[in-house]
Amino acid sequence: MNPDCACLVCRDHGRKGLDAVDRELVKDVRRLGWGVIMIPEDDISAGWAFTVGLWHSFRVPEVAMFGLDTDVLHPVLNAVGELVREGRAPAAGDRVEEVLGGGYRVLFADVHADWPKTFFGTALGFYRDTEGLRFVQCLWPDKAGKFPGEDGFAEGLADLQPHLWLDRARHPEGPWTAPDA
Repeated sequence: MNPDCACLVCRDHGRKGLDAVDRELVKDVRRLGWGVIMIPEDDISAGWAFTVGLWHSFRVPEVAMFGLDTDVLHPVLNAVGELVREGRAPAAGDRVEEVLGGGYRVLFADVHADWPKTFFGTALGFYRDTEGLRFVQCLWPDKAGKFPGEDGFAEGLADLQPHLWLDRARHPEGPWTAPDA
């Protein structure tokens, strides 16, 4: 873990009145090096989850994953965190087998700067607008092993994972770009 940064965030200098979620997140970052924030599915979009603390503790991008039940997303993102702890930080274009199970690989893609304020407010608040903070999206495949954005990806799954590697103007219309999303 990053000893230079740990004292600033983990000791929580200057923060007052944290709610229960934020207090638990700070505890998880102290204990593991990261926490996972889960957003359940609603009437507008599928659920998603993202890490907070990987950049703080290991200086690697935070990881987000969309479109699966939070009971699946949480352990997958923890498995990614364990890979980071082992020195195997995910980078855009990496295809990794160890985190999803069932012989399926995940694919990592950089998150365009248009999206963090929309989806990762807790992380942005945790880091207090710290420069250099980046995110990658962990994409899961269809049964044929195709990923969103690839030819032949299962049409019925298309709206479950946003294409955060694209800027907002080029993103296909759907639940992730709806005005009330």
